[in-house]
Parts: sequence; structure tokens; C-alpha cells
Amino acid sequence: MSTTIALQGMPESHANDDTMRYRKTSKAHVESKSSSEPGDPWLDTPHDTDSSGLPLDSRSLKPTAVYWITPHGWLSKTVEILDLTKDVGMAYTGMTDDYKAEIKKTMKDHSFTPVLTCHRRNCFGLKYEISDDQNTHIAHWSHPWSSVGEAVLTFPDDSPYSSHPIKLSNKRWGLRTESFVCNSQEYIWQMDSLWHSTNMTLYRVTGSGEQQKKVEVGKYAQKWWGSFVTGGTLVVDGNEIDGAIACLTLVVVLKKKRQRAAERYD
Repeated sequence: MSTTIALQGMPESHANDDTMRYRKTSKAHVESKSSSEPGDPWLDTPHDTDSSGLPLDSRSLKPTAVYWITPHGWLSKTVEILDLTKDVGMAYTGMTDDYKAEIKKTMKDHSFTPVLTCHRRNCFGLKYEISDDQNTHIAHWSHPWSSVGEAVLTFPDDSPYSSHPIKLSNKRWGLRTESFVCNSQEYIWQMDSLWHSTNMTLYRVTGSGEQQKKVEVGKYAQKWWGSFVTGGTLVVDGNEIDGAIACLTLVVVLKKKRQRAAERYD
């Protein structure tokens, strides 16, 4: 199947913050508020300090695979995932403008068949069947009614991807960070910015107690600015996590992102 999706320039992510919070208004608006005005409860309340506060391992991300999550929204009947790894001609040194331009060029110069496709199975978009490039069923995705619920990816008994269902959930109402366990290893999807979720990082959690750290194993950059149409570039270190698991958990997190946007504006 031919795909010609051009990757537009995306704003660089803001600096990481030790707390993750959820709010409606922009950062510029907050900075312009008078100190005499009532405080924003979401700004005044820290969220998700357990995961975002973990020290970051000094090892740099060294992706072995590059994926394209086809832009999609509420009405999309399928979500297609393309593997660009063999055709990207530039080494990854970060989600720079040059790297994004290389992704754009790759998409224009080549045709790709989806390596994974999520097929929506009901009108509410709460059940999906997932197939590979051979049209073989590899997983079932059950999604909650709201962004605070638990999403579950279920795999066949002989699956090479996971020996158990993968459950994605946030640890407290209103969080944007989602955690999951795959084959006894904990991972977290965390937004790079306090204010926006167009850029995300996938971390593997190592150690325990005071020795716990997080290691970058994936990076996502969204094609468009906004919350209702999601999709873009994903780079993954396949030595740290299976690429299919990284892609599928990201698609779940993106759907929760769209849910939060709808809940916020309701």
C-alpha cells in the first residue's frame, strides 16, 4: 500500500519537569496571571512524581528501528504503523529539524506496507483487532470509556511479543504518564513537556528502591500540533523493548490523549 504522508516541522519539546500536571490553558497565559488571582488547582497539585522524579540513566538513546504512526483521529477506522528503518539515511542524534526533514524525504521517496494495523471493531472505538503485514492476528486491544481507565492488550498463547496481557494505566486521576509491564519489565510513557504532549519518551525502569532509574528506550514526535489528530515519528531501541510493543502501547497512549482532550472541552 502506498503512503505519501509528509512530516511537517514540529515545535521542540519544552524542558522536562519533575512533576506532570494536566491543565487547559497555555503556559503564556499562566505566566501573565497576576499573583493576586486564585491559583490553578492543577498547577498547585503535583502529579506523578514517582515516575517523573526518577533519576535518568546517563546512557543515550540508540534507536535500532524507526516507525511512522499514520496520523489518525476519532473517525479513523484503522491505525497503520509503517517501518522506515531500512530507508532512513541519517543516523539518529535527536528529534532535530534535520532528522524530521529526513523522515519527510523518506516518506516521499518510498512506498510502505503497514507492518501493524489496528482495526476498529465497534462504533465507539473501544475494541480493536491488530494484525501484521501478513494479515495475521497478533493482538486484541480493549480500551476504557475514559482516559482514567485501564487499556488492555491481549496476545495469543503462542505470541512472540508478550507472554501475558499488557495493561496500560495511570497511577492517579489526571495523570498523563502511562505505565505498563511487559515480560516482568516495567516501562513508562512520559510527556516531555509540562504543557503539551506532542513529544513523548518511553522509559524502561531499572533497579529498585533508592537504586531505581529510568532509561530512554524510545522517542515519539507528533506530526501536528494539537490533541485531536495524533501520529508521527517513533524511534525505538529494539534491544530494550520489542518494536511492536512500543508501537502498540504508544497508539493506546495517543488514544488516551485524545480522550483527555475531549473530556477537557466537554
